[in-house]
Amino acid sequence: MDLLVAQGERDQLRRVLSYQPVVISGGNVDLRNFKPGYSGLYLGAPPMLETHSPVPARVTAVSLDEKIASLKRALIIACSSPEDARIHEKLDLAEQELNLLQREFVLDQDAYYSRTDYAQDAAGKARLDAELHQTQNLKSEIERLKSELAKTKVN
Repeated sequence: MDLLVAQGERDQLRRVLSYQPVVISGGNVDLRNFKPGYSGLYLGAPPMLETHSPVPARVTAVSLDEKIASLKRALIIACSSPEDARIHEKLDLAEQELNLLQREFVLDQDAYYSRTDYAQDAAGKARLDAELHQTQNLKSEIERLKSELAKTKVN
């Protein structure tokens, strides 16, 4: 039920964010708002003020997407056999950790290469190499878990 509610909220929010106002063209200009002699750009309608920033709506959309993904993962785990559920949980945790590691790596990489003397920073380079190695290990663990899950579905 939570999943359906969250999907409904996300769909409604996407409709709001994707609103495209009608373009004024041809004979559909409202002449009541036309002021003759006006030297600026005028499209025949009073200016519309933006009442709130679209940024909070986009943040809400992202959080709803994450909530829906989390609920879908929980639904898969709940509907699986105990062995599959255990593998799904490990896979879910590994994917979340990989996502975090990749974000951290990008931030650290940006910080490292933004320095003018980055070539002399051996400790920073070693940290980046260790993070990259850890990311590769986690990717291989995820692939192993996926193949283990595929084997249990075949049997």
